[in-house]
Amino acid sequence: MTSELRALTRRYARALADYLAGGGEAALQEAYHIGREALARGLGVHDLATVQHGALLKSVLAVRTRRDGTRAIRAAGKFFMEGLLPFEMSHRQSQEANAALRESEGRYRSVVDTARDVIFTLSSDGKVMSLNPVFETITGWSRAEWIGQDFAPLVHPDDRIRAVELYQTALADQGPPMDGVELGIRAKSGATIPGEVVATPLVRDGKIVGILGVARDITDRKRAEQALHHLNEALEAEVKRIAHALHDEAGQLLASVHIGLADVARDLPPHVAQRLTDVAGLLNKIEEQLRHLSHELRPTILDDLGLQPALEFLADGVSRRTGLHIRVEGSAGARLPAPTETALYRIVQEALTNVTKHAQATKVSITLTRSGRQLRCTIRDDGVGFDVRVVRARRGARGLGLIGIQERLHAVGGTLEIVATPGGGTRLVMAVPLEVDGAQ
Repeated sequence: MTSELRALTRRYARALADYLAGGGEAALQEAYHIGREALARGLGVHDLATVQHGALLKSVLAVRTRRDGTRAIRAAGKFFMEGLLPFEMSHRQSQEANAALRESEGRYRSVVDTARDVIFTLSSDGKVMSLNPVFETITGWSRAEWIGQDFAPLVHPDDRIRAVELYQTALADQGPPMDGVELGIRAKSGATIPGEVVATPLVRDGKIVGILGVARDITDRKRAEQALHHLNEALEAEVKRIAHALHDEAGQLLASVHIGLADVARDLPPHVAQRLTDVAGLLNKIEEQLRHLSHELRPTILDDLGLQPALEFLADGVSRRTGLHIRVEGSAGARLPAPTETALYRIVQEALTNVTKHAQATKVSITLTRSGRQLRCTIRDDGVGFDVRVVRARRGARGLGLIGIQERLHAVGGTLEIVATPGGGTRLVMAVPLEVDGAQ
């Protein structure tokens, strides 16, 4: 018998003797506390029974009559049952917890098995540990073919570096969970399925033992994005046609009207000719408005000279209308593909609109930087800023037009980074790949 058990035996014997001597509820309460302490120290029912047996034997030996012995045994039994109450309560709690756990596991398994997205787990060495049934429906592979295998061959070769980076980031638990990463998934047929993958650390007993991931088939989204891209191109072409018609055709008609008015004025008395001069002034204002409208729709300078002159023209117009101090810095270098130039111009146009509406800024800088095979366009303002996480979490984020900006960038293979803090201004950093046209 250990010293701990011997000490508990002595305490139990004193309490039992007190109860047999008429200690009442106070002695029974002590039995309950002894049971709780035994449970807390990791002792079991067998240990408590051993303690009870020793204490009872000592008490029975002290009685003088058989009747007193019977009474002592019955009282000791009640005392013992009081000491067992903490064990009974613990057992019931354990049963309830196990039942709740089994129910929770059943619900989890039901969700996983019926999910429309692929739910998977990977080990710390990159092996596939589990896959839910929809994996077979989407990819055509059986789960048995991949359980225990390295996950990388499931990813299209062009995306494997990004897939490994996502896996390593999740495994290291570095910062908040990443947004969904688009990866091509290899189907058994040889086709590539566009997927969006989110991964988080898989934790057991406080240690990261792998990752838990969700992969979504985004084939329908990609088709919708492609359709939207074609629609945007068609709309941009129509805007370009209307802008050129306003600038060129309407301008030529107004020029002809001016010539006609000048010819008529030469044959009229001075006071009548002055009225025609006033009409010509109104025509000049109309011409100015039409020119402004055509540039707002699509500046011809974007098609003729390229992105940087168009941005300088845009910045000048916004500065004159709003009083913002806007400067364009750096260089875009050689001409970019027309869709890329259009996308960046529209994004800067949208960003400047956001600044004038929301930022309460006084200064804006637009910086173009070529780096390797990439062009970076950075828009920085000194306004009130905002909480990026709150804005991104707000469904749609329509107030700042972030969805439109991201869609335009995505269409030309670009990325967007937003750096903003309340009271600290905002910085939008856009990066697009350089596939330079032959035109300079």
